[in-house]
Amino acid sequence: MRPLLKYLILALLAAMLFMAQLTLALLPNVELVTLLLMSIAVLFKFKDGVLVVVLFTLLEGLYWGFADWVLGYLWIWSLLVILTQITKPLTLMKAHRMAILGGLFGLAFGFLFALQHAVLYGLSMGISYWMMGIGFDLLHGFANYTLILLLFEPINKLLSNLIRKAESRYGRRNYENGR
Repeated sequence: MRPLLKYLILALLAAMLFMAQLTLALLPNVELVTLLLMSIAVLFKFKDGVLVVVLFTLLEGLYWGFADWVLGYLWIWSLLVILTQITKPLTLMKAHRMAILGGLFGLAFGFLFALQHAVLYGLSMGISYWMMGIGFDLLHGFANYTLILLLFEPINKLLSNLIRKAESRYGRRNYENGR
């Protein structure tokens, strides 16, 4: 794939993550970002997945304002990309296995932010942050598991087909037309 096309696709995927996040913002801890990032991590290299995380976090920061959560988004979402890449051979891109990973990630999301809070503001702040959000983490894990179980395979197939079509149409030089 030509580098310009790849970066254009990655930028569009980051924008898609942002729009998916905004669309479901009214539902607490129900989001498609985990599902979409896992699919991106399966389809692209690690550095490409992390680039999508950086672009997505930048868009979020521009929209919501920058604070300590931006740092959390950068490392926690990148951790999801790493975990998905590491477990890819184990999951064999099966929806139920990916759903388990996504569900566990949703359960751990608040804990990971609590670790950051503990480092930045002290252990008691980290513990209280985590305890206050356990209910949200349970909902986050359940929602991730359910959404990934239902949508991982169709989303992955759709993104694969769109990427393949973009590559075939724009990814190679057309020497016959002088381009």
